Amino acid sequence: TYFEHSKFSSFVRQANGWGFKRITRGTDRNCYYHEMFLRGMPHLCKQMTRPGASGKLTADPDHEPDFYTIGEMFPVRGC
Repeated sequence: TYFEHSKFSSFVRQANGWGFKRITRGTDRNCYYHEMFLRGMPHLCKQMTRPGASGKLTADPDHEPDFYTIGEMFPVRGC
């Protein structure tokens, strides 16, 4: 495999620790996203926080973003 188990699991732990969510359906299945980590909007990263242990997020497939549709509706200049 491309990733060693320990390195990939460390990445997943860090992504979850910062509140990233995993997409469970569609073309981007198994990709991670965060509402405050968006291309062309670096100022939003300052609003990211690490949720506590009680703030663990659960997947909600019915409310996952479709980045292809969003990209067509709101194109980022220069990309």
